[in-house]
Amino acid sequence: MTELWLGYAERTGRREVLMALRRIAPGSAVVFARSAQELRERFREEEPGTVGAIVGHTEDGVSDMNLAAALVRDGLASEVVLVARGASGSLRSRASRAGIVRVVDATVSPELENAMASSGVSAPQAQKSGYGNRSERQGVSGESRGRESANREAPRPAVPSPPDPMQPPAVTPVVVSPRRGDAAPILTITSGRGGVGKTSLTALMASVAARWGMDVAVVDLDLSCGNLYTCFGLTSIPDLMRIAPDGTALPEAMARAGVRCNDRVRLWGPCERPEMAELVMPHVATLLSFLSTQHDLVLVDTSTTFSDGVAQAVQSCDRLMVVHDERPGAVSSAARVSALAVRLGVARTRIVRVVNLGDPRVKPNAFEGRGEVGLETARLHRVVDGGIEAEELFSAGKVDGLASIDSDIVEGVSTMLAQTLSELGRLPDDEEARKAAEPKGRKRRLQIFGKRKEAV
Repeated sequence: MTELWLGYAERTGRREVLMALRRIAPGSAVVFARSAQELRERFREEEPGTVGAIVGHTEDGVSDMNLAAALVRDGLASEVVLVARGASGSLRSRASRAGIVRVVDATVSPELENAMASSGVSAPQAQKSGYGNRSERQGVSGESRGRESANREAPRPAVPSPPDPMQPPAVTPVVVSPRRGDAAPILTITSGRGGVGKTSLTALMASVAARWGMDVAVVDLDLSCGNLYTCFGLTSIPDLMRIAPDGTALPEAMARAGVRCNDRVRLWGPCERPEMAELVMPHVATLLSFLSTQHDLVLVDTSTTFSDGVAQAVQSCDRLMVVHDERPGAVSSAARVSALAVRLGVARTRIVRVVNLGDPRVKPNAFEGRGEVGLETARLHRVVDGGIEAEELFSAGKVDGLASIDSDIVEGVSTMLAQTLSELGRLPDDEEARKAAEPKGRKRRLQIFGKRKEAV
C-alpha cells in the first residue's frame, strides 16, 4: 500500500481529494503542491514507483484530466488517481484511454462508487436506479453534523512556529485543508506522575477507534524514554527525528516518519536517540496540525515532564485528558497538571479527567477533586484495571487483540472515547461506536435484605 501521495486540487477541492484517499488507501498521507507544474517536478525528486499521485478539481488553466494523463505519461507515480465531481461514463472512458485506471466520484458514497464500478453505469444512472441511496444519505448527514458541531467548538490557541529562512520558497508546501472544521480532533493524554497507565490507555484508544473504521495517528511525545511502540508489537523505534532531518519539518518528511501499526493506525515517535529530543520539540505543533488534516483522529501520549513539545501538544488539542489512578495524592498531581494547562490557555471545558486502573470493587467518589483548579468542570471518566490478562497482552504487543475482547477495561475505554468524540461532533458512523456513546445507567444492586414479597 502506498503510504505517501502527492496531489493537486483547488482549495475547495482538497477536502474531496482527502476523503477519496481515505476510501482507497486508509491511513495514507497526501501533500498538496501549489501548481500542476510543481506537482510534476516533485515526482522527479522521488524514487519512481514509491509515491502515488491524486488529482482533484482544478481551475488554473490545466484540466484535471490532462494533468492526470501527463502524470501517467511521466511514469514516476506508483498510481494515478483522478477525483471528479459527477464522473460520467464518457469521462471514465477517456480516463481509461489515457491510462488512468482509477476514477473516484467525489459526489457519491463508497457504496455507490462500488455499485457503479461493478455495473458499468455512470453516477447519474446509478443514482436514478437507487444504488446506495440509503448509505449515501446516512454518510452525508453524519458528515454534515460532524462539521457543524466541530465548527461550534472554540478555536484552538495558535502556537506560532518560527519562520525558517533556509527553506526555499519554490518547495514551500501548501497547508492541506486549512479550514478548522475539516481537521481531525486531537486528544492529548497527560498525567502528573508516572505509572498511571497513560501509554497503555493511549494504545487501547487507538485500537478501539481503528475497530470503528477511523484512521488514527498516534504520537509518542515521551521523546527520550517512550515505549508506546511496544504495545503494538513493533521492534524498532519510529524515530521522530525523521520529520525534520535537515532542521525543517516538511510534509513529505512528516508523512514518511510514521510507522504503520495496523491497517488504520500509524505511530510517530519517540526519538531513537534521546539526546535528539530538543531538536524535535520545535516542530511538534506543525506535526500535529499536519496529522489532523490526514487522519480521522490524532492521539498524543506525553511525558510527565512539561517540555516545550508537551506544552505545544496541550495547547493544540481539542481535549486534554488528565489521567491519574486511585493512589493517595493522585488527584492533587492531576490538579497541578490541569492548573498548568489553564495557565497555558487551555479552556477548562476542554479538560477531561480520567481515573485509570480503577478497582472494580470500590465505588468511585465523583466529587473528589472538583474544587481543584482546572478540574471544576472537567468531565469524569473511569476505566477499571484490566487485570493480568490485559497486562500480558500489553506486554506481548497485542493491544489489538485486547481491543477485540469483551471486557470491563475495553468497555470503559470505548465509552470514554465515544462520548468524547460525540461531544466534538466526530463520532464515526459505526454501530459499536454509537452504542458506546449511549449514557450508561446504574447497575441494579442485589439486595440481600431487601423487602420480600409475601409467600402465597
